[in-house]
Amino acid sequence: MSFSIYETDKQGLTAFYDAVAGKFETYAPVEKFGKFDYRRITKIAEGNPDSPIAATMTVKPLFFPKSSPILKFQENKEETLISNNIEGDLSSGKRVILGIRHCDARGLQVLDKVYSWDFIDTDYQKKRENTILVSTRCDKAGVNCFCTSLDYDVENSDAHDVKIVNGLNGKIYIKAVTQKGEDFLKESPVSLKLAGNDSDEEMKKQYKSFESSFRLKMNYKEINEKLQNKFDSPEFETISRNCIGCNTCAFICPTCHCFKISDEKIRDTGVRYKSYDSCNNTYFTLMAGGHNPRPVKYRRWRQRAMHKFVYYKERFGVNLCVGCGHCAISCPVNISIFEVVNKVANS
Repeated sequence: MSFSIYETDKQGLTAFYDAVAGKFETYAPVEKFGKFDYRRITKIAEGNPDSPIAATMTVKPLFFPKSSPILKFQENKEETLISNNIEGDLSSGKRVILGIRHCDARGLQVLDKVYSWDFIDTDYQKKRENTILVSTRCDKAGVNCFCTSLDYDVENSDAHDVKIVNGLNGKIYIKAVTQKGEDFLKESPVSLKLAGNDSDEEMKKQYKSFESSFRLKMNYKEINEKLQNKFDSPEFETISRNCIGCNTCAFICPTCHCFKISDEKIRDTGVRYKSYDSCNNTYFTLMAGGHNPRPVKYRRWRQRAMHKFVYYKERFGVNLCVGCGHCAISCPVNISIFEVVNKVANS
């Protein structure tokens, strides 16, 4: 299906962003102490959709919060009263996210598989349905990026609803990618000029330039196939030695979705929370009887790598990795999932 393409310039794009932020509940990358995170804005001057957001944060918390209350409970001598009326969820209404990178948006598509599987996470689904994703196309790959090597068409990805592409001679294209994006642009609070017939070719040139800028490349089909026979590879022990178990890689990953349930109680009143967890945690597989099938680091790293490139692929047909490089950028000891799977697969 073909969708509309509009043409503007930097000034026009800023006016478009400002109008969107003024009309809708809008989130964009906001800088704080040199790092960016997605925050609510009311005008574009408060944020920066062209920020290096991919280096420091994922959009995942806007759909799967780092920690969120599930229920409240209160005990008395006779019974425990439970309330599901939780206040403070500001993300359930209609909203727009500006400046999301396509790898991050692709991460949401990957998460969709597990959140619509045997148990439907209605909170996640509602947020997905009510959100418009406006993606800023990368002009150049980062040193840890390898998204073009994975199992999706980066050029024609429909992971976002609207994409912003830098053309030649100062031109900027705003293209609808989904029907939701098409409807959104047609209702734009500012007037948009339809692009000329050469717009597709101009955007294709931008993509080709972007594709040629990658330092890291892999044959993911070959990696997938080889890893299936590498469960007992000694390389898992070698690559895990430097890991300090901080779990930063999982928390910043666009597709990691492990969580834990915990209760916090003061006297007779308490709250049950759902919070991020990681298969790299020592206690993650600890059983009530004291047995832990993954007591050492290499087994936990093996689980992480195999889940990313084998197990999830077998169940859902896609890799649990989008090649964003978040983990390598944030890892304090420079462990890269790209290096891990390539070393193990070719060992």
